[in-house]
Amino acid sequence: MAQGSAPVGPSTTIAPVPPPRRRRAVAALGIHAVQLVTGLGLLPLATSIVALAALSHRRLPARTHPRGRPRTYSDATVLLLALLGRLWHLSTREVCAWLARWPAPAAACGLPPGRVIHPAHLSRRVRRLGPYPCWLLYLALVGRAIRVGLIAGRDVALDSTLLAAWTTADPDAAWSFPSRTGRVFGYKVHVLLDRAARLPILFLLSPANRNDLPFAYPLLGLARVLLGLPLRIVRADGAYWGLALVRFIVSVLRARPIIPFNRKKQPLARVRHLAWHRLSYAARAIIERFFGIAKRHYGLDTAEAVGWEPVLLRVTLTCCAILVVALAARQAGAPDLRLSPSRVLAHYLPVQELT
Repeated sequence: MAQGSAPVGPSTTIAPVPPPRRRRAVAALGIHAVQLVTGLGLLPLATSIVALAALSHRRLPARTHPRGRPRTYSDATVLLLALLGRLWHLSTREVCAWLARWPAPAAACGLPPGRVIHPAHLSRRVRRLGPYPCWLLYLALVGRAIRVGLIAGRDVALDSTLLAAWTTADPDAAWSFPSRTGRVFGYKVHVLLDRAARLPILFLLSPANRNDLPFAYPLLGLARVLLGLPLRIVRADGAYWGLALVRFIVSVLRARPIIPFNRKKQPLARVRHLAWHRLSYAARAIIERFFGIAKRHYGLDTAEAVGWEPVLLRVTLTCCAILVVALAARQAGAPDLRLSPSRVLAHYLPVQELT
């Protein structure tokens, strides 16, 4: 038996096998893993992403030794298995047990016939893969969402949310500034959201003690230059108020800023001509509801992730899962379910793991 693989027993069936779930959910579409992988073409996409990451001279080592045994499982397969684990909220052990019971998704993900990767080997490969290929996969999914019309990019919102660190011993986390809700030791995710689709366009990760304003420039600039979005209206809260940012939005992006005045930064007489309307600003609250959905239904947190790269990897895979669900719902003819994974994906009751 090859190292890093688990045998598939003779009791393997062809019928769909439910993944381990901890709660019952009603699925309106009931898209299972094979339909998701084959329908969206995730394996060819992951293969292209891994090849692009290798061309970018990022760390994707092919072998540990020049004369060592070649890898049985490709990096594209590992990336796809990590994405399936985030979609169904499964650990590596549960993912491998699920694939051992149901060989159809194993074959769709590119695993060799009759072999299933070992959970410990899968964890090592995902950590070695790093967040960079996942970030490229996220950009590819955003580009696909733009092409099919899910993301228009005309009306966008800027905001951030705090993620509590998994442990206080995290060396890259920091304490947030005091607020009405108290202080949080952890990280901060800065998101540029498409307000009409309620889908993330771009995101950045930082320690919890960083200010929000400097992250608006790369988010808006990359959305215009890298993704080619029109950006007609930019909404944000008072934390993003700054005369330089307002001038950047008006002069460079040719957009309309809707940002409430912050008396701590500029005198009112200098910015009186930059009026904003409370009704238009209230529409920015859609991003707060998006953060609630992402944390509750997609697991946007730092669970079992300690350090910058593991946290960034988890956040990136979570954002990829959000876009995959939205693309699957749109392909199935139900775009209104794009933010409801419990009604798009086939959820089941828990099953007994392989021993």
